[in-house]
Amino acid sequence: MSMNAVNSDPPDPENKRASVAGGGGPPYDAHMDRRLTVLETRFDTILPTLATKADLAELRLDVERMHLDLRTTLTVEVHTALTSTMRWCVALAMTVVLSVVGQGLYLNKQVADIAARVPPAGVPSALAPDRPPAAQLASASPPQAGAASGRRDSAALIRSRSLSRAAGSWRCAP
Repeated sequence: MSMNAVNSDPPDPENKRASVAGGGGPPYDAHMDRRLTVLETRFDTILPTLATKADLAELRLDVERMHLDLRTTLTVEVHTALTSTMRWCVALAMTVVLSVVGQGLYLNKQVADIAARVPPAGVPSALAPDRPPAAQLASASPPQAGAASGRRDSAALIRSRSLSRAAGSWRCAP
């Protein structure tokens, strides 16, 4: 038997009737009647399960509604995620900028402090505060037991000198 539940074997040689397709034979064919009954039964069982135009229209509306809901939900979620990501990026950029500015201000202060401690380029190093003059260092005898008093003398000499700026040049005032 085939899937159609109708005998599809070759025609029986003892059957003297001609096939219906050939047009000959009696007007009634029992084999054809049985095949037609099987097909009608099949259609009667399948036809109620098929979708109608109304079913398809309702399905289309449901699919469109679900598509709209999904699109709205995804749009909101993507927008929220992008907003959150942008906030983090802006916060990170602001942190980097503030860090660079803070580091620049810190370095500027450090350089200014160092520059304040170093004498100007045009001033001889002998006149720098807290340092004895170079000539005094060159003529100084090797340190002895009383070396601490010699150092006090050179510090007093340096404190007694004052620097004044006149006409763009440094000079030593007596």
